[in-house]
Amino acid sequence: MVRARRKASRAGNVLTGLLLALALVTVPDTPARAEPPAKITNPDFETGDLSGWTTTGNAFSVTADSGWGWGCCFGQHGTSHVWGFKAGGDGATGTLTSSVFRLAGSGQVDFLVGGGNNADNLYVALVKASDGTVLHRATGTDSETYRRVRWDASAHLGQDLQIKVVDQAGGGWGHINVDDIRLDGVQGNGLTAHWAFDQGAGTLAKDTVTGRDDPINYVFTNARYKPSSDPLWYRQEPDGKALSKALLFDGYSTWVTRSGFAAPTDAITVEAWVAPRAFEWGDEGKLSAIVNQQDQGAGRGFILGVGRHGKWSFQAAVGGQWQSVWSAPDASLPTNRWSHVAATFNATDHTMRLYLDGRQVGSHTAPPGTITPDGGDLLIGRNNRAVMINGTFPANTFAGLIDEVKIHDRALSPGAVTTAYDAVRTSYPGATVPKPDMAMNRNRYAGDRYRPQYHFMPPEHWMNEPHAPLYYDGQYHLFYQQNQHGPYWHNIGWGHQVSPDMVTWRDLPPALVPTANSVAPDGVWSGDATTDADGNPLLYITAGDDSVRPNQRTGLARCATLPCQRDLVDWKMDPAPVTVQSQNLDVGPGRKVRFGEFRDPFVWREGDTWFQLVASGVQTTGGADVGGTALLYTSTDQTNWTYAGPLMVGDIAAHPKTGQVWELPVFLPIGGGKHVLMINPMWSGGSPHNVKYVWYWIGEWNAATRKFVPDSTVPRLFDYGEHFTGPSGFVDEQGRSIVFSIAQDKRTEQGHHDSGWAHNAGLPLQVSLRPDGDLGVKPLPELTRLHASAQPLVTLTDVTDLNAANQQIANVRGDMLHIQLEMSAASANRYGIKVRRSAGGEEETLFSYDRNADTFAVDRTRSGTVSSLSSDLGVQSGPVTLDGDVLKVDLYLDKSMIEAYVGGHKSITTRVYPARDDSLGLALWADGGATIRSLKVWPMKSAYTG
Repeated sequence: MVRARRKASRAGNVLTGLLLALALVTVPDTPARAEPPAKITNPDFETGDLSGWTTTGNAFSVTADSGWGWGCCFGQHGTSHVWGFKAGGDGATGTLTSSVFRLAGSGQVDFLVGGGNNADNLYVALVKASDGTVLHRATGTDSETYRRVRWDASAHLGQDLQIKVVDQAGGGWGHINVDDIRLDGVQGNGLTAHWAFDQGAGTLAKDTVTGRDDPINYVFTNARYKPSSDPLWYRQEPDGKALSKALLFDGYSTWVTRSGFAAPTDAITVEAWVAPRAFEWGDEGKLSAIVNQQDQGAGRGFILGVGRHGKWSFQAAVGGQWQSVWSAPDASLPTNRWSHVAATFNATDHTMRLYLDGRQVGSHTAPPGTITPDGGDLLIGRNNRAVMINGTFPANTFAGLIDEVKIHDRALSPGAVTTAYDAVRTSYPGATVPKPDMAMNRNRYAGDRYRPQYHFMPPEHWMNEPHAPLYYDGQYHLFYQQNQHGPYWHNIGWGHQVSPDMVTWRDLPPALVPTANSVAPDGVWSGDATTDADGNPLLYITAGDDSVRPNQRTGLARCATLPCQRDLVDWKMDPAPVTVQSQNLDVGPGRKVRFGEFRDPFVWREGDTWFQLVASGVQTTGGADVGGTALLYTSTDQTNWTYAGPLMVGDIAAHPKTGQVWELPVFLPIGGGKHVLMINPMWSGGSPHNVKYVWYWIGEWNAATRKFVPDSTVPRLFDYGEHFTGPSGFVDEQGRSIVFSIAQDKRTEQGHHDSGWAHNAGLPLQVSLRPDGDLGVKPLPELTRLHASAQPLVTLTDVTDLNAANQQIANVRGDMLHIQLEMSAASANRYGIKVRRSAGGEEETLFSYDRNADTFAVDRTRSGTVSSLSSDLGVQSGPVTLDGDVLKVDLYLDKSMIEAYVGGHKSITTRVYPARDDSLGLALWADGGATIRSLKVWPMKSAYTG
C-alpha cells in the first residue's frame, strides 16, 4: 500500500490518484475471508468416516453397526453413525468438532444422541467458533438407543458456530454416540421415517428415510398347517399412485416392528392413510394402534390409534403426564374407505392436534414439557401393550389397510397437513380417492390341511352359529356370528352369505356390527329373520348393551332403504329394543326367570300373529336351578310384543345335560300335526357337557292357546358326535323344514392362532316326522351339486369278500369325499368303514354299527389329534335301529370335518386332525363276514367359487 501511494504521487495526476485510491479499497492485496456456509460438512456421517470433522484423542469412530452386540438397536439415521464405544471402549477420551457454520433460518439445531449420562464430561455441545464458549449441551441417558434433541439457538443467528462432541469420562457408560445433525432442516426435511409399503411382496417394509428394512410379523410367514405365504399385500388400480400399494393388516397377526427408533420429543407429526375393516372392543380402554412406541403405564412414548366404533386418538406422555386428544363426534373413521389421519404435538405451545382428511378434528392443550421417550420397539399395527385374549391373541391390533406412514420431527402446520392430504387426493381422477376392495380373501388359506372346503364357513377368522336363514327374491341368505379381527370369540357382529341353493355360497359384507349410539353398541348376537306384512326382510337380533341391565335385549333391523336390494347388504337397526326382559316374568309358581339371560330370538308367523321365542333359564325363588326355557311372545305388528309365558321349561335335575339355560331355540313344523323344539344347552359356569349337544322334543303346538305339549318330557339327542351345536332353522319356499348348525372344531387357542380360522357350519339338513314318531334327518339332496364329477370314483355292488372290495378301492384317496354305503352282516357283529386312513393303519377313523347293542359309533382313538383340545378323542355312539341288518350310511368327508347320516334317522358329526400326510385312504371293515351291497364314492368340490 505504501508503494502504491508513491506511484500516485510521482504521476502528479489527481484523477489517477483517485482511481488508484478506489482500487485500493475494492481490490485489496489479500482476498477477503469467505462467509462460513449454513451447513455442516458430513452431518450424518454417511461418508462412512469422519471427513469434515476434527478429532483429538481416540474416543470416536464411525460404524454401520445397528446393534451393540449385547443388545439392539441404535436407531441411527441412515447407515453410518458415531458410536463412542466402538474404537476404545469406555476408557477412551477425546473430542470431535464439526466444520464451522453460520447459523441461519429459524436457528433450530437438532441431532441424535445416545450413550452415557454425564453432562459435565460426556456431551454434545453447540459452541462459538471463535472461542469455544458452550451455548447448549446435551448428554445421553445411559442407553445406546438414540433420542433426538432439539435446541432453539435463535439467539445466536448469524454467528459462526460448531458442534463439539466431548468425551472426558471413563468407567461404565464412559462413551457417547451421535448422528444426524440438522440445522433448521437444511440436513433434512423433518421426515424421520416413512413407510410407503410399495414392496408388494416379501416380509419386509422399507423405511425410505433411513433405508432400513423392517420385519413384518404375519402368521403364515412360517405357516404350520398350510404352505407359507407372504403378508397380505394390497394392490389397486390405477397403478403408480400413492395408495396403489399398501399392507393389509389382518387384525391379529400382522404388524411392523422398528427397533431402536429415536422418536422426536419436542415436536412430532404422525400421519398415515388408513382404511379400517372393523373396529375392536377396546379392551382395557386401549387403542388399536396405527403407530406407537409407548408404555402408558410407565408414562413413556406416544400412540396414534383407533378406539371403539371408529373414534380415534393421539396420546403421549407429556411433562410426566399421559395426555390424550380425541376425534370430534362427527369425525370417527369410516370402514372400508381411505382416510388420511395426522396427529401433531408441539412443546412450544403445548398443543396436540388431530386432522382427518386435511381438516382439524381435535385439539388438546397439554401441560408444559416434552414427550418422554420410550426405548422399546416402534410398532405399526399393534399396540405395544396389547391385551392378550385367552393368553394367545393380541387385542388392540389394527384390522384393515395402512399406507404412507410418516413421522416428522416437527409439528406440521394445518396448511401443511392439508397440502399432504390434497397431494394424494388430487392425484386421482376427479380428485377422489377410490374405495379400496377390502373383501376378505379365502385364498390366504390355500393348502390348509384341516380347513373344510364345501361346508359353510367364513372367508376369514372366527365364526359361531349360523342363524337367521331367509329366502328372499330367489336367494337364500344365511347370517352367522363373526369376529372380523381374528379366530377367537370377541366383539361379535353378523357375517352374511347368500346362495341360490343352500349348498353353494357367496360372501357378502358383514350385515350388522356393534355401532355407537345404537341398540347394540356392545355386540350383535344371534337372532332370526322373517319378513314384514309387505314382504320386506326383517332381522331380529340379540342386542348387546353393557350400559343397561340386562345387557341382552332383542332388537330389530330393517333394510336401510326401500325397496330392499336383492343381496340385502344394507341394514339399519331400529333405535329402541323390541323385547326387554322383565325381572318379574311369570314362569310358574315358586319360580323366577334367570334375569340377565335373554337372547337368541326365533320368530315365525301364523295368520295375523307373529310369535317370538327368546332363550333363558328358570330358577326357584330360592335360587335353585330348574332348567332352561324358551320364553314366548306374540305380536300383531312385529314391534310391540306381549309376553305369553314359557313355551317349555327344562328339568335339569332329571336331565342334567340339558343345561341351566337354553340357547338358540328352534321351533319347526315337521308334518303329521307335530312340531319339533330344538335347543342348545348352556351353563352359567363351566360344565363337561358344554358345547356338545342339541336336544329336541316332538309334540303338538296350538297357536290359539299358545301351548306346546311334548309327546314326552324326556329329551332326545339330535346328533351322537360332540360337534353338532348351535341350531337354527326355517321353513323354505318348498315347505321343507331346514336346520343349520355350528360344528365347533375344538382346537386349542394356539391351533386357532396358527391356522387363522375357527369353526364352520354343519351341512344343511331337512327334518321331518318319521313313521315311528321320531325325527327324521337327512342332508339336502342339493348337495349332489357339489360332486366334482358326475360319475363316482368307484362303484361296488354285492361284494361279499371284504379283501376283494378293499383292493378295488385301494386307489380311492382323498379328504373331500361323499360316500354312500350300504352294508349288511353275515357272521359279523360290528361292521362299517374306515376313512382318513394311513397306508399302514397308523391313523384312521372308524364308523361302525354294533348289531348286538343296536348302536352306531365313531372311533377316533387313532384319528389324529394335531391342535385338538383333547389328546384322546375316544368313541362316541348312540342307539340306531336298522331296517333289517342293512347299514345305510351317507358320509361326508371334508378335511377335518366328517358327518355320517344313518338311514335318514340319526347322525354323527365329528372332527379329526391326522398328523400324517398319507391319511387319505378308505377301508371297509367287519369283525366277521359281511356283504357290501352298494358303495359309491364321489370327489367333492368347494362350495365357494369366487
